[in-house]
Amino acid sequence: MIFDTNILIYLSKNILKPEDIVSDQTAISIITKIEALGYPFKNPEEFEIISAICSALPVIPVTDAIAEATINLRRKYRVKLPDALIYATALVENKPLLTNNVADFELLGNGVKLINPFTS
Repeated sequence: MIFDTNILIYLSKNILKPEDIVSDQTAISIITKIEALGYPFKNPEEFEIISAICSALPVIPVTDAIAEATINLRRKYRVKLPDALIYATALVENKPLLTNNVADFELLGNGVKLINPFTS
């Protein structure tokens, strides 16, 4: 499963619990790591939690296949680059995407299973 950036933020704020969603199949896109660590946390402890999570999870780099999928998504849909990269990562890796922003990703087709941890 690929985590969207909002999932890492919810983990850092104890809104979600790692034991409920993290498995040995969990990974993040490099863009998720960049977005999460760049988030302006008011509480330094939240940043430390995000840093620890990013260090513990496999980080998937932007490969040629992910870049091509991202380009195709951006050409076909009006989508922000970070969302396109995260979705393309899940698509190429053939993994579901855990996100609270299901509506943002539903517009990109049905190539990726979208899971909202608050409604699943």
